[in-house]
Amino acid sequence: MTDASKLSVIRCAASSAAALSTVFVLCWLAATLFGPIGSHMFVTMFTTAPPGSFVALGAGLCWSIVFGAAVGGLFAAFHNWIGHWQRPEDGAAQVSNQQFLTSSIFKET
Repeated sequence: MTDASKLSVIRCAASSAAALSTVFVLCWLAATLFGPIGSHMFVTMFTTAPPGSFVALGAGLCWSIVFGAAVGGLFAAFHNWIGHWQRPEDGAAQVSNQQFLTSSIFKET
């Protein structure tokens, strides 16, 4: 696996935490403004407080950041680990690619 195809665990953790906390705040706002609609179920995944309360906002936001960071970090770690299973670039593959590119099909006559 090349360094270019590796994911930064910290960057993925931070990105996932930001995304999940943003979705949580949007769902909390929807539950606060519109009452018990579908978004309140997302809020209750992170806290047992009433969905529209400020306690739910504080606790749920903290937990959504923690879980988002955990999921993002695990995703990057597994991506990098699974990337080691790809077929290694060996000399034979490079030679065959070079032979293909210099074959008579591409030469001008």
